[in-house]
This record gives sequence, structure tokens and C-alpha cells, in this order.
Amino acid sequence: MNTAYIYLQLYRLFDDVTPLPVDCGKLCNKACCKGDDSGMFLFPGEKAVFNLLKPDWVRIEKTDFTYEYNGKTYNTPIAMCSGECDRYQRPFACRIFPLTPYLDEKGKLQVIIDPRAKGICPPAKAFFVDDFEPVFVKNVEKTFKLLLKNKQFYAFLKEYSKYLDEFKRFYD
Repeated sequence: MNTAYIYLQLYRLFDDVTPLPVDCGKLCNKACCKGDDSGMFLFPGEKAVFNLLKPDWVRIEKTDFTYEYNGKTYNTPIAMCSGECDRYQRPFACRIFPLTPYLDEKGKLQVIIDPRAKGICPPAKAFFVDDFEPVFVKNVEKTFKLLLKNKQFYAFLKEYSKYLDEFKRFYD
């Protein structure tokens, strides 16, 4: 299966859909797009998009975040940007920020406000998921329901949710 093609199609759900009907970057001086020593994890298979497009504003690096699938350990890459990007080539984590997928203790998908966003994003601090644009939230849910049909993605999200739990305890 061509994961780059799948991600490119899913990206289109967010071409004209944003978390808020206004430029939320004006609230925080674009804190999530500074391009300093921060980045966004790439979801399983998403690195293929960047191998295909080869954008010059991003570098893909290894992280220490790993997950197990079918007896193999996978390393999760991170996209580190320069602070300027082509909006239509952004990683999924950027497109859905400040929301993120999460598996609860029963393995059920939830879309939550990323606890890591609460330190830099005013809406993440003050809003509930339902306060964001309904079409945006619906597209996030639709995207991850589809991706979760892939067993490797499920294995990743299970470990990623544990990772988010470490941050949630500071903000819940």
C-alpha cells in the first residue's frame, strides 16, 4: 500500500479547514511555528510523503520514541522545520494541532487537546475539543478512524497515548 498517497489524500481534508475561524497564530505570535528546537512526530508511514516531496524547509530526524509491532521495534521520526513552510506540505501533527488522537484505557479512539500544546497555545489552554470548528474536529476523527484500521498504526497510537499520559498528568 502506498502510504504517501494515503497521507496526501488525507492531508486534503485540512487544506481549507482550520481549528478556529480566525488566524489563531495572532493570539500567540505563531508559537507553534517558530522553527526552534521543536518538531512534530510523523505518524507511521508518513515519512514516505517527505521522501517523495523533499521539501527544503524541513529535516527529518530520529527520536527516542519507539513502539513495537509484529516483534519489531520502530523508531518514530520527527519533522523539524525552519519556521517557514509550505502549508500544503505540513506534517499531519501540524495540520491537526492543537488536537491529537488518543486511545483511552479501553483502546477506543478519542480526539483530545494535545497536552503538550497547553504550554504554548492559548486555545489549547482555554478551550474544550467541542469549542474548535466542528468540521475540523470531524475531519480529525475521520482521519484517525481510517488510519486505525492499520494494525501498525494502532500499535503506534497505543504507545503514543502512553507518552501523552506523561504530559496529561501536568495539565489535567
